[in-house]
Amino acid sequence: MRPTKKYRAPSEKEHKALEDLARTLEGLGQERDGAVVQNAVYEIGKAHGFEPLRDWFKALYEVLFGQTQGPRFGSFAALYGCKETADLIRHAVAGGLMEKSR
Repeated sequence: MRPTKKYRAPSEKEHKALEDLARTLEGLGQERDGAVVQNAVYEIGKAHGFEPLRDWFKALYEVLFGQTQGPRFGSFAALYGCKETADLIRHAVAGGLMEKSR
C-alpha cells in the first residue's frame, strides 16, 4: 500500500521561520551531529514564537514531508545534509512539493 502524502503551504509565520531555518542550516555547513542541528531547529521555533513548540515540528513535517509527524528533524537534516535540507525547505516554500502531490 502506497503512503498518502498531503503537503501544505506554510502560513506567513511558518514561511518566515522556514526561511530562517534554511539560512541557519546553510550556516551549519557540513554539520553531521544531529543534536547540534536539532538545537538550532528548536531555537528557531522558539525565536518565531511557536507555542507549544510541537506546532513548529508539526509544520515542518506537514510542509516538508506531507505528513503530521516524522523523524527527529535534526537527525534527518544531519543525515540528509544541512545544505540539501535548506534546498528542500526552499523548494517546499516555493510550492514545489505541493505540485508533486497532486
